[in-house]
Amino acid sequence: MKHLFVLILIAAMAVGCDAAEEEIVEPIDLDDRIQRFEVYSEEPAETEEAEEAEEELAEDMEPGETRHFGAEFTIEGEPVDLAEVLAAAAEDEEYAGDEPVKVAAQVHQVCKNKGCWFTLSTDAVDIPVRVRMLDYGFFVSRNTDGADVIVEGTLARTTISEDMAQHYADDVAAAEGVEPEVVEGEQDTFEFTATGISMTLPEA
Repeated sequence: MKHLFVLILIAAMAVGCDAAEEEIVEPIDLDDRIQRFEVYSEEPAETEEAEEAEEELAEDMEPGETRHFGAEFTIEGEPVDLAEVLAAAAEDEEYAGDEPVKVAAQVHQVCKNKGCWFTLSTDAVDIPVRVRMLDYGFFVSRNTDGADVIVEGTLARTTISEDMAQHYADDVAAAEGVEPEVVEGEQDTFEFTATGISMTLPEA
């Protein structure tokens, strides 16, 4: 009987120790949780590269000057005419635009605000192709309308929203000093993402 009592006492002490060692659950601080959610749900800040690029607008080019923007070219050999690349991409239904190409063309129009985009054209291209710089990482000179240009990057099919298409049309109209055309619906087009650009401004 005495042994039974001792066993019962030991078991009771063990249970008490386990209960004492249980983790104490702190009450949830709802205000703290809400503040954390608000911080995490904020829109991401611009990258350092984008901020630096925005502060360093490219200086205007001199007549006859050739200048390189962005990364050095990685594709050896002469560039391909833009019209040839567009024709091949249009005929290939499975064209993915994931392979870099180097094309030659002329600058049809450049963004007069920052030089953050421009359009490419040739005599054989009906609709100018918009070029944007990879990751918004660099700008080009804003006085380069009509410049001969070599662009390396990727050319991809894309569908831009009505709002974005209208934004582009507004930019073009502002640069030309005319009323913008009214865009209706999404626009299927090609768009070039450039990693490196060489521009030559014609002689005056």
